[in-house]
Amino acid sequence: MKNGWFTIKEVSDLFDNTRGAIRFYEEKGLIHPRRDEHDFRWYSIDDIFQLFYLKRYASLSFSLDETLTTFVKEAELTLPEIQTRINKREQELNAQIERLMQQREELRKYRRVLQECESPCTRIEVCPDYYVLTADAFADMTAADLPALKALIAAMPLTSVHADLIEGPSGWRSVTSLGIIETNARAAGIPLHPKMRKLPGSLAAVRCVRCEWDAMPGQLIEKALAFRDEVIASGKTVHSFVSTSLILVHTQEGKTIEYHKCYVPFQDC
Repeated sequence: MKNGWFTIKEVSDLFDNTRGAIRFYEEKGLIHPRRDEHDFRWYSIDDIFQLFYLKRYASLSFSLDETLTTFVKEAELTLPEIQTRINKREQELNAQIERLMQQREELRKYRRVLQECESPCTRIEVCPDYYVLTADAFADMTAADLPALKALIAAMPLTSVHADLIEGPSGWRSVTSLGIIETNARAAGIPLHPKMRKLPGSLAAVRCVRCEWDAMPGQLIEKALAFRDEVIASGKTVHSFVSTSLILVHTQEGKTIEYHKCYVPFQDC
């Protein structure tokens, strides 16, 4: 600092901005540094306060473009128009907070699931109505179907990837699919596409199983079906499929290990 003027380094340090960002503000005509005989930039107190205002609006989550058109420079909005924009931004933040809370809850669930990898056990879960879009259906999709697929991808982590083991004339086969709980789909505004198959709510026996990469997918199918036989042996009437979901892949003693969550849905207790 010299006689009330600041160097670009001092300004960038004050606001935690890169020098490129400060030059960008200059190009936008928001600040007006003077240059000395060596072509060095010097910023005035007025520039500092202008940057303070920009930082303040950024802290309220407004983008630079929104700040320019709403609060500073050549903005020509009425107070009701500004209020409308603030209300709109508040609604967007509320939606973002809701998404972050969902992500936090999914992380907590994932942490509990990883604990099951260390100590596999069988437990009973309530499975609500669920919609799945199988990989087989992807081959028949047209451009008009893509928005539904895009919406499912955007809804992660509420959307899950899993495989259904389905029995056919030639034995059991694995069909990969994307799935989402019906209530989550409706809350997220995801269209329930005609190619999506509904799985009715039921109870399910759940267990984590460990498989070695070199033995996939046969080992997973074998373990999942063995788990299904256990559930049947306990007197439960199971559905005609088993679902598996990949939890974790890691290397152990030079081998790649996969952990999968197996669901055996059943109709009664």
